[in-house]
Amino acid sequence: MMDARLRSESAAERRQWILSTLQTAGFLPITDLARQLGVSQMTIRRDLHALEDASEVRMFHGGAGLAPSAARGAVFPDDEETEARRRVGAFAAGLIKPVETIVIDAGPTAYAVAQAIPDDFAGCVITQSMPVPQLLDERTPAARMVALGGELLADRHAFVGPTTEAVVAGLRARTFFFAPAAIDAGGMYAQTAAEASLQRRLLEITDRVVLLATQQTFSNSAPARVASLDRLTALVADAQLPAEVAGVLRRLGGGPAHSASDPMPVT
Repeated sequence: MMDARLRSESAAERRQWILSTLQTAGFLPITDLARQLGVSQMTIRRDLHALEDASEVRMFHGGAGLAPSAARGAVFPDDEETEARRRVGAFAAGLIKPVETIVIDAGPTAYAVAQAIPDDFAGCVITQSMPVPQLLDERTPAARMVALGGELLADRHAFVGPTTEAVVAGLRARTFFFAPAAIDAGGMYAQTAAEASLQRRLLEITDRVVLLATQQTFSNSAPARVASLDRLTALVADAQLPAEVAGVLRRLGGGPAHSASDPMPVT
């Protein structure tokens, strides 16, 4: 929490602190900003409105993120699978209907789906990813967004935890674009128990689950099991699947496994 001495700083200093914090966090709920700065939510809203008028931040329901013009650098600068993720994201975005409610997972592969959503998409996007609302607010003004706040996972630029899950419990969506950290014949996995728990909640509120995978996803190892492969509706991958995974999918009745250029059909 912010040092108590900073509670009485000027509006200019508060707003600079907000900008600096958003450079790291990407998105923060108004309640968190008010608590950390030791001021009222009304004061924070005034600060955010001033920053929004200056094109420094974008306000969303319950919070704020950096405006695209204020963001610095790539979202995932160390990513070595950018092109593979782009292929997966482009094909997966083609499965989105013009008006529907979707969930976009956190992480670079899911972010690639958001990058490929058509500008005229007029549905609703639910996400725990910090960068996705910023991106879509700039590119798809007709879309509605529900940004889930909570505990920050810095490497995934995402929120998790009880606060996030409490919001999810009151939501419903048609399709979840799910990007686990690892996949094998036994199921799908996350790097932390907190993220696995949130992803299970997101699976519960959606009718269809589109699994997003690059070749690396099948060689990764992650400790927290999310779910088995029988929860999937479709899979979009950039390369041929391992024989064990393809075999499980065939036994489950999902049809043959395919690459991003020829994905499993959504049923």
